[in-house]
Amino acid sequence: MYRYLIIESKHDINQDLQVILSMFSDFIHIESYSSDQHALCIYYNHDTDIPFKDIMLNMMSDILSDLRIYVSYRFDQKDALESHQKSIKTLLKDIPFTKYVYLDDKVLLLALGTTHQSILKPLILRKYKSDQMMIDTIKTYLETDQNMSSASKILYVHRNTLIQRIDKFEQVTGFDVKIFIDAYLIYHLIR
Repeated sequence: MYRYLIIESKHDINQDLQVILSMFSDFIHIESYSSDQHALCIYYNHDTDIPFKDIMLNMMSDILSDLRIYVSYRFDQKDALESHQKSIKTLLKDIPFTKYVYLDDKVLLLALGTTHQSILKPLILRKYKSDQMMIDTIKTYLETDQNMSSASKILYVHRNTLIQRIDKFEQVTGFDVKIFIDAYLIYHLIR
């Protein structure tokens, strides 16, 4: 499993590179990193429940610089991570720097809405972007007001099968369609 962070700065990030790396090395095991003038990418390979937003706010007050962070979801393959990262970097250019300190797939979907839907859809849905059965399952579940019994009747599947599909969708995408905000974002993406 692979994950990454993108930390962006309005100024030259290389001035604060060692401070940022030492701060994050206290919380995650950094596998590698890369940087350019305004961005730092940190790669790691474990799940974490660290509040990255709080870390960024503390770091911004320590180094007196405006920063923002993008936190990726997990990837099974390194090449999937690299293509995702390339797309995310182009999408981040369209989000005003000062509007968000913390970004993830949910915030991207909220911030960019329908303007970049053709790019966002494969990034968010991942392997389900062309899986019509899964898309129909999620869409039916949401259109029946997140009612498992009603959705399973319409789909002609056992209720437990529907639960397993929804759980699998969450594992792959990071969006739990049983939660309203996630359901709202996914529904507008797949409708």
